[in-house]
Amino acid sequence: MICHVVLIRLDPALAPNETESFLKRAKEALGAIPGVGNLRVGTGLGVKSDVSYPVALVMEFEDEKTLEAYQVHPEHQRFVREIVGPIEDDKQVYDYRC
Repeated sequence: MICHVVLIRLDPALAPNETESFLKRAKEALGAIPGVGNLRVGTGLGVKSDVSYPVALVMEFEDEKTLEAYQVHPEHQRFVREIVGPIEDDKQVYDYRC
């Protein structure tokens, strides 16, 4: 099992309702991609660090082959380019065997 964790810092000019809209769109778009399992999206508590990535997208994949297929899937590519790209300030991506 592979756990795929994406931590995102969105543009600070976004209104809180825009963050909520982003989370909803992320869940809809990414959850529809074959191979994505146990998708969770959410926001951090904001108390652990001065430099934070307050948005988290966490999902599981059966194996590395499934994760690789997700990375090149057209819907994932569209999500990165059209949905998160324009409002992202920075992001960190981590993949773990779990």
